[in-house]
Amino acid sequence: MPKLTEEEKARRALDRRRKEALQAEEDAVRREHKRREWETNGTYLTREEYAAGAPCRGCGLPIIDGLGSWPALLKMDDKQRGEYEAAQAEFRQRHASCRDGQWSVEGSQAKHCCFCCPPPPLSRAQLDKIAAILTPTTPRDPAQLDTWRLTLTCDHVVDKEQHRSHSYWSTRVVTCPECQQPRGVVTTEKLPPTAMRRKTEERQVDSELAKVRAEHERLQKKADAARKRLRVLESKRASLDVTDGGAQGGTTTPS
Repeated sequence: MPKLTEEEKARRALDRRRKEALQAEEDAVRREHKRREWETNGTYLTREEYAAGAPCRGCGLPIIDGLGSWPALLKMDDKQRGEYEAAQAEFRQRHASCRDGQWSVEGSQAKHCCFCCPPPPLSRAQLDKIAAILTPTTPRDPAQLDTWRLTLTCDHVVDKEQHRSHSYWSTRVVTCPECQQPRGVVTTEKLPPTAMRRKTEERQVDSELAKVRAEHERLQKKADAARKRLRVLESKRASLDVTDGGAQGGTTTPS
């Protein structure tokens, strides 16, 4: 079989990325349809229903089963491991086509499908804590953002921003502003930094450079002082050697 050319390899890689992007897009659309279905059908539990022990309206299993959480896999005995693996196999059989993860609550062993089962309702304290995390305390600094150019499955190209701490584009699906639909991300390209970003980076480098120079100067002065002290001690030691040599080389005249 002849070897593929670089052009053929690139085309195949692009085809794989497009296939993965289409799958991610399909999954995102499925989840959104399911979320709307939950809202329409009243599938979500209220906090009061959850606290009262109502079962999941997605699968009918209890959310709080009172069996306690599963121990860590490494701490399971043979009996526990067998029960856990049987429960996992039963879960996979029931949700073979869901293509999603699973969730459970602390203190329960019942596993729920992230696609079939709406998440448990959050308490007011939990909502407040999440809101505090997601609400920025300082205005967003444009100089801290990178611009990424994304090619979507619809072949539209969009520019999106994310914090510069990311070394790659972090989401698989974005909403296309032209289609107004969630679309899978096929290719990504980080664009060169803006003038504002370069200015900020220059200021940061200059500030760090000034700190390092000051530290170098401090250490240099310390080294110069130590070198001066060393020369003084070496000179003193040499003079003592000369004095000792003269004393040992002298003669004593008898009286």
